[in-house]
Amino acid sequence: MHNVTPAVTHNAARTTPHTTHAPHTARTTTHAARPAGDTGRAEVLVVGAGPVGLALALGLARAGVDCRVIEREPRFRDRGVRGKGINPRTLEVFDDLGVVDAILDRGTLDLKVRTYEGSRLVGEVDPAPGNRPTPDRPYAGMLLLGQHHTEEVLRGRLAELGVTVETDTELVDFTQDADGVLATVRRSGRTERLDASFLVGCDGGRSSVRKLTGIPFLGETWEEERFLMASMEVDGLDTDAMHIWNDPRLGVGALAMIPMRADANWAVHASVAPDEHGAIPDPTAETFRRLFAERAALPGVTLHEPSWSTVWRPTVRMVERYRDGRVLLAGDAAHCHSAAGGQGMNTGIQDAHNLSWKLAAVLRGAPDALLDSYQDERLPVARAVLAATSAQHKALFGADGARALTDQFVNPAAAGSDFTGLSVGYRSGPLGRNLDDTTGVRAGDRAPDAPCTTADGRPTRLFDLFRGPHFTLLTIGGPTDPAGPPAPVDLPDLLDLRSVELRRAAVLDPDGHLARAYGLRGGAVVLVRPDGYVALTGATGDPGAADPGAAGHPWGYAPVA
Repeated sequence: MHNVTPAVTHNAARTTPHTTHAPHTARTTTHAARPAGDTGRAEVLVVGAGPVGLALALGLARAGVDCRVIEREPRFRDRGVRGKGINPRTLEVFDDLGVVDAILDRGTLDLKVRTYEGSRLVGEVDPAPGNRPTPDRPYAGMLLLGQHHTEEVLRGRLAELGVTVETDTELVDFTQDADGVLATVRRSGRTERLDASFLVGCDGGRSSVRKLTGIPFLGETWEEERFLMASMEVDGLDTDAMHIWNDPRLGVGALAMIPMRADANWAVHASVAPDEHGAIPDPTAETFRRLFAERAALPGVTLHEPSWSTVWRPTVRMVERYRDGRVLLAGDAAHCHSAAGGQGMNTGIQDAHNLSWKLAAVLRGAPDALLDSYQDERLPVARAVLAATSAQHKALFGADGARALTDQFVNPAAAGSDFTGLSVGYRSGPLGRNLDDTTGVRAGDRAPDAPCTTADGRPTRLFDLFRGPHFTLLTIGGPTDPAGPPAPVDLPDLLDLRSVELRRAAVLDPDGHLARAYGLRGGAVVLVRPDGYVALTGATGDPGAADPGAAGHPWGYAPVA
């Protein structure tokens, strides 16, 4: 354990990471000499500019990491219905990254759910009353927003930090050694080489990075299931609700029509079966009109030509490991599952948020083994998500699918699994320590929000103190002088992050929100990681944390007055 007394401001020079982690496969090679003049250099090369790659790059850039993002497609997405559900935990990530207001401005919260059987309206449910924000949970309910809008917002913020996505640039191959990764890319038809300390594959279910590492992608594709998906204009349906047709054989797969207000069109989904020749109907306007006539038969509704359409089938797979030496995977490159529950993009963005601060820390001198904690923490999450979404898929596309879908929107935390993401935590991970039982919140838990005041009585909220790439050491209800030395805190070995900024905040709790959110039994010290999870808890002045030998430990902090 490392005892830490944050007492001085320390700005360490950029250091080269010391590598103790042996690469996992024989793909690692040694370069006798790095070619000069024909390589671009970056600390991290991010492959894939979907929401996961962009969130990772944003987390890295705000920490001062030199990163490059490449995308094989020549143009950015500007339509489609994939990745349209943003859960409360991802909204908290977006708050931390400084983009939540732009996301909320574009999206729709608490859309009503109308269910039908044929042309008969069965019921309407408004999820808003059950999804009210609370002091510890400022974002509630599932936000509806097309993935292309999320990407646009993230790209805009990334550009403000000086990082531009490099389109029409495809990863062809890479090699790695103890010093870094040498990637070969094809840019607009020309071959180039890019040199990086680390490479992260955020390039989706068909990930080139994963295939090049040789990491197995274990699981199955549900070949017997097919779904048609489209974006289209629809006349004659109220836009203040999603419209769901349930069928005993298909559940909500019979037909779903969801207004996407930011695009002024509709997301239309329908389950289909192959014909006697094994053929699947094409996702054309004619097909959707036929399915609507057969399954809905509402008068006065017109479906126009799709602006985007696809055929989708569920794939349930995950990798056996997230890391191969200096190459890591995130998002769909590491795990794919049913879209039921809207967890795919959310899980990937939360992968990225977990990984970005760890990469930044290792690049500034933290132990290389810190990167192994990424898999330790996130692989069990992916495994749980695969199980939960598979169960939800069966419920949604069973005889009572409409009820399962309504429950998912009305109370996502109690719909059989917590689809809010707020209960995800890492209590069994290697990065947390509880000194005592002063707090109900434990190391590894999500750090809740709460309104409070600074030591001089100014109102603030915890999320405002946490926002950024730093650790936050909260002193709650104990000594209130932010310039005074707190008791040393005893940290796990992997959190000996000697070049990472630590900010200290002494806060007061005049209205009791902090005590309720954190389950306080007295004055407490809580150390919060850059991704918003608790690293350490204990009482203020806990004698078990004291170590005179810790004086002068080179963690730095910026006091919060």
